[in-house]
Amino acid sequence: MSKPKNDDSNEKDTQKKKMILGVSVPIFIMGIVSFFTDVSSEMIQAILPLFIISIGGTVFILGLISGVTTALSNILKGFSGWLSDKINKRKPFVVAGYSISNLSKPFIGFSPSWQYILGLKATDRIGKGLRTSSRDTLISYHAIKTGKAFGMHRAMDTFGAVVGSLLASLFLIWAWTYSQIIFFSIFPGFCAIFFILMVKDIDPTKLDEKKLKYYGIPKIDEIDKKFIKLIIILGVIEFASLDVSFLIIRSNDYIGPLIFLIPLLYLLSNVVYMFFSPITGTVSDKIGRKPVIIIGLSMLLFSCLILIFPVETSSFSLILIIIIYILYGFYMSSVDPISRAYIADLAGKNKRGRAYGYYYLSVGLISMAESLIFGLIYDFFSYTWAFIYVSILLFICIIVFAFTDFSKILQKKN
Repeated sequence: MSKPKNDDSNEKDTQKKKMILGVSVPIFIMGIVSFFTDVSSEMIQAILPLFIISIGGTVFILGLISGVTTALSNILKGFSGWLSDKINKRKPFVVAGYSISNLSKPFIGFSPSWQYILGLKATDRIGKGLRTSSRDTLISYHAIKTGKAFGMHRAMDTFGAVVGSLLASLFLIWAWTYSQIIFFSIFPGFCAIFFILMVKDIDPTKLDEKKLKYYGIPKIDEIDKKFIKLIIILGVIEFASLDVSFLIIRSNDYIGPLIFLIPLLYLLSNVVYMFFSPITGTVSDKIGRKPVIIIGLSMLLFSCLILIFPVETSSFSLILIIIIYILYGFYMSSVDPISRAYIADLAGKNKRGRAYGYYYLSVGLISMAESLIFGLIYDFFSYTWAFIYVSILLFICIIVFAFTDFSKILQKKN
């Protein structure tokens, strides 16, 4: 009788060894990969809108670049998610995606015009489109609790954004040019490529009963019309969002000539995102995804209402923009990882790649229009009307999301 006890204790010890910060080792490694990728990406993102404006771009051009590249990325996520389920492999998409992104975006710094930036940014987003659905599927397979797993992954991802933003601010203080800062991002990119090679693929059809119990059994094994309805609604949330590029440009009105503060403000939002992602993920595991998402959207709505009004550069405006970036970070931590966990809740284990693909496809088709319309209103009318427009959309989105009954989607078919 003592042998089974030893076996049980050994099994528990093995499980403990496989856990780091409350998540499995593969999820932690993917978090490291995302950390280095975001050091690279957010070092660029913190200054990219300023770089585009400096070489002759406009707010509409910002919207065009953001809309087209985001749409391309998300549409490709739809295809890659379907294909990963079709061939039952995820790692090739993840490795290829991280490699393409991290080897292309550093050369944005050598762009003489916004057209070159559009091309290189599109290449970077192609890489993101290849990897994301498969990566999220792997996370869901390795997760014990999906909310915590996605929350922790996003926290590590966002810690990279914090480091990248801080480096960008320091480089600006040290009088580096935008081009030098952007090209430096190639070094953390190489680190991300190295670590992603360590992640093992998973075939969900070969998981034994113990592993299924350990990872958690999905609630539904089919993707039906009700599930597609949820995906579309989550996609509409993306339409009623605010691209950080527009927030960065609007920040100029609040800080005046202190340009080096913009990466620090961006850093602040990422710190908030990093801190709250595990918390919102865990809370959503306990009380449900929907209330957490609604709170996050409400924080963004409040921020956009503040940004409607003109402001004089002063200590008060600096405090105000700090508050806005804090609210933006909380919004991201409440909506981004929780939406992904929602998909894992409702999709079957053999079709999660396709489910994430449909979700990102919906987001991609919607997001391009959102950025282009916002940029047009900002350029041809004013920031006031642009933020009024997005505030109205957010209000409508919150109402629709709050009163949509998702319980029927959670019901299994007889």
